[in-house]
Amino acid sequence: MKSSIRRGKIINPWVLILPSFLILLVFNIFPLIWSLGISFHRFSIIIRETPRYVGGYNYITILSSPEAWDRIIRTGSFLIYSLLFQFSIALVVALLMFEDFKGKRIMLTVFMIPLMIAPIASALFFRYLFDENLGPVNNFLQSILGTRVLWFSNEISPLGIPYSLLTVILVETWIWTPFITFLLVAGISSIPHDLIEQSRVDSLKFIHKFRYVILPYIKPMLAIALIFRFMDALKTFDSVYVLTAGGPGSTTELISVYIYKLAFERWDFGSATAMSYLVLVVVIFMTNVFMRYVLGGERE
Repeated sequence: MKSSIRRGKIINPWVLILPSFLILLVFNIFPLIWSLGISFHRFSIIIRETPRYVGGYNYITILSSPEAWDRIIRTGSFLIYSLLFQFSIALVVALLMFEDFKGKRIMLTVFMIPLMIAPIASALFFRYLFDENLGPVNNFLQSILGTRVLWFSNEISPLGIPYSLLTVILVETWIWTPFITFLLVAGISSIPHDLIEQSRVDSLKFIHKFRYVILPYIKPMLAIALIFRFMDALKTFDSVYVLTAGGPGSTTELISVYIYKLAFERWDFGSATAMSYLVLVVVIFMTNVFMRYVLGGERE
């Protein structure tokens, strides 16, 4: 009796984790290994030819392609501007939440609404708002400034990027700023109440209050938000495709859209998977950099 109970204690944990392991193996690990193998082959699902091993040819082609580097640089501009806008606005709103005022909870709830809307729906909404002929934004600018902005054109904006890319950045900022704000507010909420009261009694200047009271508590949240947003911004596809489909020309063709076009317009699955794995390497490298210099510094 005792031996059967002991055997049950040994067997049961493996039986319990087996379904999860099988699901992980079938839906995560196998596709990952299969796609890695495809990146070393010449393969098109349309021609239905047998995948032909080409070694590192796909990776060399991508790394030596001016077209690929153009998309990489454009994605870099998109990342810098979108993360800068999102973190700046989120930090300002989070600092406003640091103070007590009437209607604070209502304001925070309203600010979180974009987070509850699907990105595709948000993109469709802004496609109408920024419409160059009938959109309310241009009608407002026309009545106030007497001018219209070609939001989906390749004209260069004051930021030095095409208006079409700026529009995508603004929409992404609207969608994701509440997420960063939510994390920062959580960090601010963890500040001990007596520390807040002490800073008020001492009448600390805002810069000193931010440096010595607020920043130490929101720094880990900033790092987590930076890692999440960096990884997610690299995958931005739905809002770009709905707003501009990568155009006009290739002015909004980010890496994710470029990979999609390689796979499903040029039917070059080998190059598309090779590009995807190069992006994965960048994400892993940058995540380690963020964790080392932001979270690592926090531990010290």
